[in-house]
Amino acid sequence: MFDIAAIILLIAIALVLVILEIFFLPGITIAGICSLLFYGGGIYYAYSVFGNNGAVITLLLAAITTIAFIIGFMRSRSLNKIALHTEIDSVVPTKVDSEVQVGDRGVTLSRLNPMGKIIVGTHTLEAMAENELIDENTPVKIIRIESTMVIVCKEEEINNNKTNKEQ
Repeated sequence: MFDIAAIILLIAIALVLVILEIFFLPGITIAGICSLLFYGGGIYYAYSVFGNNGAVITLLLAAITTIAFIIGFMRSRSLNKIALHTEIDSVVPTKVDSEVQVGDRGVTLSRLNPMGKIIVGTHTLEAMAENELIDENTPVKIIRIESTMVIVCKEEEINNNKTNKEQ
């Protein structure tokens, strides 16, 4: 009786490790390797105690049980409770429109910390503040254009620089 209980215990541990390996641990991990060792140990123990017939019966029962548990686990709603259901709606930044030029003026839509969004005319662009953080709804001027974003600074900063140079 102890022999059968030991075989069942080895196969049950292997089954739990297979479920962990397939559904929770990505790739080939220690759980997958250990599950193979426990299956092998259970089948080898059945062979040593019950001979060829015992090993074949143990192998078939272990295979059928494993397949049944995997199918049952997939059909159950258990995976829906832990699955990630969010959708990715972001996009890769696109090139700056050729209508936007250095010197154009716009307004920040979000805080540039140092990056954020600005609107220039009808174009909404990804922008980066050159020297400082710029708050929302602040007038800005484009001072440089890169392939996917523009570099801006506050308009008042430009006006201050001109005043300082004139003095």
